[in-house]
Amino acid sequence: MTTEFQTDVSVSKANVDTINIGKRLKVKRLELEFDERHVATELKIPIDQVRALESNNFKYFRSTTFARGFLKSYCRLLGVEPSEILNAFDAELADAEPTIKPVDKVNKQTHLGDPIVMLVSVVIVAVLVFLVFWWPAQSNKDFEAAGTNVEASSENTASAANDEREAPVLSNEANEPEVIAEVVSDKQPQATSEVTEESLEQGDVVTGLSAETMAILEEAGVSPEEVVRATAEVPAELATETKAPSYSNDVVVTFDADCWTEVRDASGKILFSGVKSAGSELTLTGKAPYRVVLGYAKGVSSLKYKGEDFDFSSFTRKDLARFELK
Repeated sequence: MTTEFQTDVSVSKANVDTINIGKRLKVKRLELEFDERHVATELKIPIDQVRALESNNFKYFRSTTFARGFLKSYCRLLGVEPSEILNAFDAELADAEPTIKPVDKVNKQTHLGDPIVMLVSVVIVAVLVFLVFWWPAQSNKDFEAAGTNVEASSENTASAANDEREAPVLSNEANEPEVIAEVVSDKQPQATSEVTEESLEQGDVVTGLSAETMAILEEAGVSPEEVVRATAEVPAELATETKAPSYSNDVVVTFDADCWTEVRDASGKILFSGVKSAGSELTLTGKAPYRVVLGYAKGVSSLKYKGEDFDFSSFTRKDLARFELK
């Protein structure tokens, strides 16, 4: 195993088999009045491994290298010459059955003659044939069927269009008098029908007053023509009633201290983002609603939205204000 093992085996081969390694270590330990815990502490190993060494249970360790190293350290701790102990240990390992055995049988590699390989090959070939021949043919059939349906649909559409062209077209002038005659009251059906026909022939605009309404207005002494004229004319007062806004900008902010400010419009576009100094003013106009953030709300002396003062104190938390102007 090592050079030390090769040199020592030839020296005392006859006496090696008579040595009980664990018993000799335990007797020497008791002579020195060392307990197992003291040995474990000095060797820096668990007590169970100390007991395994003294009971010749070397298979307890992960490998023979660890067991041999612990034996050597144990001998040095007890003041015992380690060569004789190690020779006995190596001899015991040499007599033990080797853990590595030769391999008698080696599985043969799979070749093309195996049934499994042949079966897999047949399946793969079948799938390839399916993809190469059947699938394109099926796709062509589906395409031809779709083309046939499109042609039939086109023929049906063309025939329907021909039928519509051959159908007689009724004149609006012949139908409208009948409809109007049905809606008009029974009191003056003939007069209403005549007025309507004349108005349609002359191209005049028919008023929204029915025959009953016109009769009621005449009984009250009001001329229906004046009512129609009055509804058609737009009073000048109404035309001038819409006034221009009294403000020129939607948002006007006045600052009396430095304040970081950001304003976004309805589309999310940033109209302003930065620090406004004391004594400055910010005027903005965009698309409402506006989202406003004031980094130092106390620095804003006034905020007007569409000409009116806006109180944002309820939206302020620790000098930071977030609100929306709708």
